[in-house]
Amino acid sequence: MFIFTAKLTRKKLAVGIGAVGVLLIGVIILISGRGRVEASAATAPSPKGVKTAEHRLAYLTAYGWSADAGTEECQEVVIPKEFDGTFEEYNTLQKGQGFDLSKYKGKRVVRYIYQITNYPGGRSPVYASILIYKNNVIGGDLQNPAPDGFIQGFIRE
Repeated sequence: MFIFTAKLTRKKLAVGIGAVGVLLIGVIILISGRGRVEASAATAPSPKGVKTAEHRLAYLTAYGWSADAGTEECQEVVIPKEFDGTFEEYNTLQKGQGFDLSKYKGKRVVRYIYQITNYPGGRSPVYASILIYKNNVIGGDLQNPAPDGFIQGFIRE
């Protein structure tokens, strides 16, 4: 049988309780953060190798959206070299979905637009924009262009 004794002062007790508290907070943050990352990673399709209309439609379908292939529009756009306030806000939306357009400042990208046919609540029309650079999705959104419309990321809200 072993007996272990230690002199416990108030200072040591306070430090010990503080260390346990910090450890518990860290575990809680780690667990809650990991759950969010796994949930978004499980629902987010790969942005790489999106070369054809079928790939783009499959990309939207992976998020649960149905798009009308007959409404496809294609535009070449240039990501601004300097972001104004509006574009900074748009990039904040992109960062929320795991993209960052600041990496593409001054680059020419292709924007594909499709009409979404299954947006809930009867808001119509709703369009999906997918930004492509070298066959990779680098951003995009869903939006309703009405005066009281909205803009959101690909993940259903």
